[in-house]
Amino acid sequence: MSDKTPIHIRRNVESYTDPYITDECLPENTECKRCGSVYAAGRWYLKDQAPEMKSEAPVHQTICPACRKQQDKLPGGVLTLSGTFIARHKDEILNLVRNQSSKAQNVNPLERIIDLESSDDEITVTTTNEKLAQRIGRALHRAYDGEIEYQFGEDTKLARVNWRREL
Repeated sequence: MSDKTPIHIRRNVESYTDPYITDECLPENTECKRCGSVYAAGRWYLKDQAPEMKSEAPVHQTICPACRKQQDKLPGGVLTLSGTFIARHKDEILNLVRNQSSKAQNVNPLERIIDLESSDDEITVTTTNEKLAQRIGRALHRAYDGEIEYQFGEDTKLARVNWRREL
């Protein structure tokens, strides 16, 4: 038996609640009127992955937390990609960004891109939560190397991920 004590990685992180995600349970058969996501069994699903809706229960309409964040343009993550490498590989990089977003959204429909701005040598991606920005940054670093830096807000869960690569 080991006498090592477990390491608590997040022991100094303040608990943070997302104002867009409430503790109150939404009624079953709740559907987002903007994106079509469905709330069932205590979580949000993409429409084609949701459990069967109860046909006898009425369908409730609301706007899901991710659509509200998109509407308010309030990001949980900001990913900035820069360097001369961007100009030559922009299409590949944008495909990787969109693919990672799609994969994340299949697991959690509340993880998505809010906005994507592109110039010759810089791309800025804003996401609905910090995890997606980190995920895309890690995927870029694995695929193309470069330099990556993570910055986290002290009073919020906002993550800033900066990835840079020169030719």
